[in-house]
Amino acid sequence: MFVSAYKDTKQFGIYNNFYKKLTKNTKTMDKVQQLKTIFEDLRFRGMIKTQRDFASLLNINEGNLSRAMKGDERYLTESLMSKASTLARYLEPEQGDPQQPDTLLVLPAEARGGTIADFVDTVHEYDCERMISPVRGASFAMQVVGDSMSPEYPSGSRVIIKKVNEEIFVEWGKVYVLDTDNGALLKVIRKTDTPGVIECESLNPKYDSFDINTQYIHGWYRVLMVLALK
Repeated sequence: MFVSAYKDTKQFGIYNNFYKKLTKNTKTMDKVQQLKTIFEDLRFRGMIKTQRDFASLLNINEGNLSRAMKGDERYLTESLMSKASTLARYLEPEQGDPQQPDTLLVLPAEARGGTIADFVDTVHEYDCERMISPVRGASFAMQVVGDSMSPEYPSGSRVIIKKVNEEIFVEWGKVYVLDTDNGALLKVIRKTDTPGVIECESLNPKYDSFDINTQYIHGWYRVLMVLALK
């Protein structure tokens, strides 16, 4: 469980000033120092304990992060620093109020064997990994399994998803995670001429499209973004 309280006003002021400087100009501080400061802030907040936890929040390989924090320029990539800067912007308190950024449950791959609804009802929160959400209002993060949606959604990447009310509006031709009787499906959805039936399309041309009756869909989740390990 994550803690979202500052117990040290002086320490809060130090981090607050850091984030104001960092979000205005990421070049004003050494890259390694940026990473170390964000890491120490997260530990201070009680959101992480180890460098492995930090790597998980940034969605990067733990070994690569360790090399980056030791100053190896090969791993201080634009992608890593961009993720760190995004994280810093969400950590920056507004008007002196230490608001904790949104965090998401990362549904494990095994959750795809059943419905998302059943999994959420039965899983213990402490059994799930958490990550900082790069966008507001998301519902979950989920790992992509298989190559049917590659190359845009490679296996092992994570999608950030938001539950929507399909009875109000559906963006046809967009990527959704559908919570079905047979598990979660990551597909481009398209309207068909048959009422109550939609087409599910893969991005990988090796996989054929198929139709599904909406009565077997228990939840519609719009994909907001994909995060791929580099």
